[in-house]
Amino acid sequence: MTAPLLCPSSTCEEGHMLLGVVMLDGQVALLPAPLEVDADFMEVAHQGRSPRKRFRFASACMRGACQQWTGSACGVIERVLDDELLTLLPMAEALPSRVVEPPCAIRGQCRWYSQRGALACQGCAFVITDMLDAEPVATEPVTAAS
Repeated sequence: MTAPLLCPSSTCEEGHMLLGVVMLDGQVALLPAPLEVDADFMEVAHQGRSPRKRFRFASACMRGACQQWTGSACGVIERVLDDELLTLLPMAEALPSRVVEPPCAIRGQCRWYSQRGALACQGCAFVITDMLDAEPVATEPVTAAS
């Protein structure tokens, strides 16, 4: 029996895996090995900005139960490759054997790799799960007005 494919852009929930950290340049640095998310990590990770703005998580691919599922594939990596990566690497699709695969602990089970091969690895570092800026940032404690 083969292991289920993993979504490399999941949520911060107990039992999921911490896959990487969003660096100052906006790219994701993958960990050498994923770490299991536990209650202690969740408590710390939910302080401040959304954990999905600062980290990348992996969990089992939910396929049709996920809003990113197109009916036959994950739409996240397709949008990344269509919108961003292919403008940066116009020759990448024509030369898949020359695309460098960065180190990745989940490649053998990765939904995106299964779907697009080494080209998906090139787009992976650019995916930050929570890109919404609507989250207010508290700079001072909020106190009740007298």
